[in-house]
Amino acid sequence: MNNLSWSEDYSVHVSAIDNEHRLLISLINDFGQAMDTQENVQVQIVGDTLERLSRYIYRHFESEERFLLFNNYPEFDTHKSEHTELLGRLERFVARFTLEKRAVNEQMLLFLKDWLVRHIILHDCKFGNYYRDKELTGRFD
Repeated sequence: MNNLSWSEDYSVHVSAIDNEHRLLISLINDFGQAMDTQENVQVQIVGDTLERLSRYIYRHFESEERFLLFNNYPEFDTHKSEHTELLGRLERFVARFTLEKRAVNEQMLLFLKDWLVRHIILHDCKFGNYYRDKELTGRFD
């Protein structure tokens, strides 16, 4: 399966957040590569990679939400609900994988890639613009 690549179109122009997004892309790519391993080791590798990805998604969302709260982002609740929705879906996927102990299908990988790109472009870039406007006007109320 094709790897997801960083694009400047994904930049929110906040270096810490952009770096976290780059790492998320890398972890999603690692997840996809784990799915391509030999069948006899795939479950263990996919499980380890999925756990690492899941932990990082939680950490990234916490970081991003702190940034939004600190900057009084007016659409914080909507943004947080997007995160909560993904976390719920991710938890269900991890639980199913843990219970079934078998290799995953590509549906979750495709969902994660699609979700991340859409979320960055539609939501994260929006708060990036909000933050840049505050910087330009000097309004950090």
